[in-house]
Amino acid sequence: MNKRFLSTVVVLVLLLVLTTTAFAATTETFYGGYSDSYSEGSIIVDLTNISSKKNVLLSEAEAAEYFDDADTLEMAMDYDYDEDEVITIKDILEYYNNNGGVPTYYADGAPVVVTAKTAMRTFYFSYKGDLVTFYEPKYYSYEEYIYNFDNKQAHVEQPDNWLIADGTTATLNEPGKYIFVITDDGLISSSTAGVFCVHIADTPSETPVAEDISEINVNPTASKVLVNDKAVEFEAYNINGNNYFKLRDFAQAVNNTEKNFEVTWDGEKNAINLISNTPYTPVGGELAEGDGTAKVATPTTSKIYKDGEEISLTAYNINNNNYFKLRDIAKAFDIGVTWDGTTNTIGIYTSISYVEE
Repeated sequence: MNKRFLSTVVVLVLLLVLTTTAFAATTETFYGGYSDSYSEGSIIVDLTNISSKKNVLLSEAEAAEYFDDADTLEMAMDYDYDEDEVITIKDILEYYNNNGGVPTYYADGAPVVVTAKTAMRTFYFSYKGDLVTFYEPKYYSYEEYIYNFDNKQAHVEQPDNWLIADGTTATLNEPGKYIFVITDDGLISSSTAGVFCVHIADTPSETPVAEDISEINVNPTASKVLVNDKAVEFEAYNINGNNYFKLRDFAQAVNNTEKNFEVTWDGEKNAINLISNTPYTPVGGELAEGDGTAKVATPTTSKIYKDGEEISLTAYNINNNNYFKLRDIAKAFDIGVTWDGTTNTIGIYTSISYVEE
């Protein structure tokens, strides 16, 4: 989709019935929309009182159950100017299903407060049956947002030309099934709408939600990559809007630098060991050229240890190789990551420290 400056805003909430996990409730953050190695998402939403989260594949029939009218799936939510076609809720769900499933947040009880942390064009919600949300919108003047961003003001009443402002909330006050479909402020090119579900149980669940280890289709990363200003070809993939690099490729690329690290495998413990400040020992096949085609990925179940301590990193197995989120592995070893949107270039620099997004 081309860069566009739109000011339409809507609101939607869908629903989903699955068991919840009886963990301590926390605030979780949903990231959606445009994402790259520099930014996790142009859509950022906080959800309170959440006990667990997983990605769920939703068929059209299952998704239709969350609306009063199944035809709501055909509702226009965006427009693809490159393809000259309307983007519907059905299209958005299909995109998420093809990229790991719809993020679904579980709460043992109400209320759940959903708060926009970025400006939105669309914050669309729906509940099957009587509405049980308390919606408290805030608005930006579109002109102020575009031409006087540093001095923009949030308004309770709608200006003539407006966007939903960060700070807008929807409070879900009753048990039930919900879904949100959200688009960002419209200022970033090729930004996919975000969708997530919320399920609030009637009573707390005593059975943890099983991990979703479904296979997902993933596409090669199109970005150019520089390692210390030298172009390096990686077989990398985009998963849920984030770039994932083959672990051993990354280790090879930064080998013999001040941030090099070793990778070993412990078959008995089903564990990956990462050792800081140690030259990497190649096993063969590192930095091999990919074939440019989509692949099937499954979540990596191995434990991961860094310098003897277990750490939590999101990883996927693709063709029997482990792929890690670029920013996760860079943060673990304090390696700088930059992004140049103009040239679609990722920079990896061992001479600088990692900076949080």
